[in-house]
Amino acid sequence: MNPYSPPSSPEASPYGYGYGPPPATPPPAAGAGVTEASVELLRQTRPWVMVVAVVLAILSGFLLLGGLAIVAIGMLMPKAGGMGGIGAAEALLMGAIYIPLAALYVYPTIKLWQFASAIGRLLASRSSVDLEAALLRQKSFWKFSGITMLALIGVYVLVFVGAIGMGIVAGMGR
Repeated sequence: MNPYSPPSSPEASPYGYGYGPPPATPPPAAGAGVTEASVELLRQTRPWVMVVAVVLAILSGFLLLGGLAIVAIGMLMPKAGGMGGIGAAEALLMGAIYIPLAALYVYPTIKLWQFASAIGRLLASRSSVDLEAALLRQKSFWKFSGITMLALIGVYVLVFVGAIGMGIVAGMGR
């Protein structure tokens, strides 16, 4: 301790008179808190995130094209009969199901692509702000995936119960 330096606060001064509150600590550096190990793990994750995002985008495109093709075929079919015993209304309904499914894949594709982009920015900057941005995109992806999974489980339960109920009704009709 330097006896000639002014005290930083009244509590620190042995004489009870200080020169105000202690100086504020400087904010941490932009890259503080981001370890090289965490950056390296995210660097290794980035290519796989991009692969999944690209595959989801391609899958979404194929679902959209398939849905539009089924709708077009359904509109060109004669009203009674058609491909494999289904009519135009059934084909239109099937196509109308594929198109929203294609749209359902767009959001996670965007979130994964944003996650991969945020990892790229983190690799360049080593900034905790970029790490938080990457983790935010990852959280959004997993939140959407979890909600979608729970909704699909609910749909599967309803279909299962409905199939059992239809079987019971069909069995009672004999």
